[in-house]
Amino acid sequence: MERVGQGGRPRAPGVAAAVGPAPPPSPARGQLAGLIAALHRPLTSYYLILGITTLLLALGLVMVLSTSSVAQLAEGASPYSGFQHQLVGVLLGLPCMWLAARASPGLFRAAAYPLMFVSIVGLLLVPLIGVKSGGATRYLEIGPIPFQPSELAKLAFLLWGADLLARKEKLRQLGDWRYLLIPLLPGAGLLCMLVMLGDDLGTTFLLLVIFLALLWVIGTPAPLYAGILGMIGLVLLILIVVAGYRFHRLTLFLHPQGGPNGVDMQSIQGK
Repeated sequence: MERVGQGGRPRAPGVAAAVGPAPPPSPARGQLAGLIAALHRPLTSYYLILGITTLLLALGLVMVLSTSSVAQLAEGASPYSGFQHQLVGVLLGLPCMWLAARASPGLFRAAAYPLMFVSIVGLLLVPLIGVKSGGATRYLEIGPIPFQPSELAKLAFLLWGADLLARKEKLRQLGDWRYLLIPLLPGAGLLCMLVMLGDDLGTTFLLLVIFLALLWVIGTPAPLYAGILGMIGLVLLILIVVAGYRFHRLTLFLHPQGGPNGVDMQSIQGK
């Protein structure tokens, strides 16, 4: 039988013999192709989030045990008391995570605005009746249970911002930067100012990270994103410089000095 080449043209018998069968794919290339195919499966994102969350929980428990055991022993307590406290939180949080994973998006969207309201009211009460701890006023004491409104504010802002941007996307308004940033940017600014009333720069930074993550997920144009990123960096720098103890921490981090028991003990002992 006559061999046929590309385009239906006859091919000389010697050509097929010279070319021969295609070489089998290498094992590494086959594994890479399998990994790429697995990443496109519908539940891959779910399993990645679940795996990363489990890894972070395990790593966090190990670090808590490592850092708290000596301090607990020095106070005459069990070296596992801090670990046990965190483990109880994990055991309570895992069923909540399972329920949240099975809940419908509509439930989160319905909870966004009530959570924002509760967060704002709580943050307004913190400077008035809050408990000061570690140099910042963060907590409200509701009976025997301490409540930190800024923790709720992070979840509330994430849900509220996602719902807001989803509605704007449905209305095809994300192409205009004014519709994109309003009222998302004022909402982030309001929460950050209320948190800073308690002198909590760490939580303010996390709220701004959530704000940037929301803009990243929806595909904000690079020039606008870079401008917002620069503005946030400038605001954070000002907040660091105007507070002496924050600026002192930054300079100690950049230029370590002193002994292992001095003001810079944490970074020196860590090294």
